[in-house]
Amino acid sequence: MRLLVTGATGYLGWRATVLLRERGHAVTALARPGARDRAAARTLDTVACDAGDPTARDLVAGHEAVLHFAGLPDPARAREDPAAAVRANAGTTLNLLEACAHHGAALVYPSSVRAAVEPAPDPYAASKRLGEEACRLHAAPTTVVRLASVFGPGQVAWEGATGAIAAFAARALEGRPIVIPGRPDRTRDFLYVDDLVEGLERLLCAGAWGTVLTAASGVSTPLAEAAQAARDAAGTGVEIELPGGDLPAGENESYAPSATDRRLPLTARPLQEAVTAYVDWLRRHPAAQGRAQA
Repeated sequence: MRLLVTGATGYLGWRATVLLRERGHAVTALARPGARDRAAARTLDTVACDAGDPTARDLVAGHEAVLHFAGLPDPARAREDPAAAVRANAGTTLNLLEACAHHGAALVYPSSVRAAVEPAPDPYAASKRLGEEACRLHAAPTTVVRLASVFGPGQVAWEGATGAIAAFAARALEGRPIVIPGRPDRTRDFLYVDDLVEGLERLLCAGAWGTVLTAASGVSTPLAEAAQAARDAAGTGVEIELPGGDLPAGENESYAPSATDRRLPLTARPLQEAVTAYVDWLRRHPAAQGRAQA
């Protein structure tokens, strides 16, 4: 298929671009000028353009579908600037929907399981839900995919990436204690990024538009258990500290997909297997060199 991937130097966009190209798809990688430098993406050939710029609409021509990973994925930054989060997560989406309608392409909008919660637990969830609404109201063919806690190659805490397992793995490889503020028993559904991309490829090839799907492993894991998995994969035996305390709205809650949600078809590998594969990838990452490692 001929695909346009936005946010291609971000970790989800990068991994999707790499894997889909390996599987024979023709992928145009779109990256915002001035995006954060990430070592894994330095050799990726990209087109420099903001997904929210009107000129980006012309780039959709000749593609069958758009995977729209560009946006603001960080709840903390969304709390600091909610208006910027709405522009990044909803405004860019509307811009691309206009292009898809004009050029006869479809759009896959990666949202968040947080967007299913009402009322929205935080500005990040609200901005993602507004992006979903843009898809629902628009004439262009779309599918919304609500993502659980996706982790894996390309997600590097040393380069500023957020995510629990990314943070746990980085600390374990450094030989530093893993710190879990708030409730350590709160759960997340952790999904390996390669398994997500497999599901997205199935979706694209089937052309199943006009629905809302959830991408998840189907297993809710307490953060303390995920920290243990990262420690075991790193083999460093670091301590897991549980200081407790209050967290910002939306951060101290558990997020598990509903049993009635329609699921993105994928095969999720077990958490320990996935974390071990991720830690092995991190060990080879340039940012890991010179750090304390097992």
